[in-house]
Amino acid sequence: MTQQLQHRIICWSLSLIIASISCVFGLPASVNAQSISNTHPTQIATVSASEAFRNAYNQRYTWDKNFPGYSAEVSITHQGDIDQGIVRVQPDLSVDVINVEPEDLRELVANTVKMEIIHRRQIPFEQLHGNNDFELKGKDEYGALKINEMGDNSYYKVKGDVITQVNRSFGDVAVTVDTLGTTKTPEGYLVSHFKTTFCDAQTDEVLEKEDVRDFHEKVGNYYLLTNRTIRYAKEENPEEKPVADTRIRFNDIQPL
Repeated sequence: MTQQLQHRIICWSLSLIIASISCVFGLPASVNAQSISNTHPTQIATVSASEAFRNAYNQRYTWDKNFPGYSAEVSITHQGDIDQGIVRVQPDLSVDVINVEPEDLRELVANTVKMEIIHRRQIPFEQLHGNNDFELKGKDEYGALKINEMGDNSYYKVKGDVITQVNRSFGDVAVTVDTLGTTKTPEGYLVSHFKTTFCDAQTDEVLEKEDVRDFHEKVGNYYLLTNRTIRYAKEENPEEKPVADTRIRFNDIQPL
């Protein structure tokens, strides 16, 4: 595998760290989506930062405790190279990737599945964020609430009960995740489009940008990731690239 691909897999590992800690990408809550974004400025103060963040967190689509796990055929295409294998997700949410021989591609597939699992599993808000305070820092130019999570060095944006941005730092790398699209299901909302930007924490130099689009399908009683495309860039906007750099497809999905 090339050094470039290895760098991108490191970036995906960072995305996994973000997901494992925050378990959030913009999802609507039980109140109307206009309740915060269109609220008069004098009324915004009545909505606490913790309430806004909790509302956005609690309505994400998750799997229940009866989730059976599944197996699937996986194919990964990266810049013309194609590999295939098998993915198994056990009921305890452990992951096995079989017969994808290049280690770097196997890690990319595994991290993709693990990140999806982290977003789908049910973790009470109090368990992840109950010990931290939240501070409302006003609004951005688009009307999104700017929220700091004290004690965790995290910064969020919430608009219309959707977490539209997550910011974290890991050593010398600062990571920003922007939610660009969601898909509505009867049981909740799934993130279908997001962009991750990796920067030097000291200089703000952009190290890499990743534009990710996901497609989910309902298999049995659960929505599962069936297709992911990834576009990479540094200077330009990866979203504008006509062809994805990496495509991961999950076929013949069977509940265990």
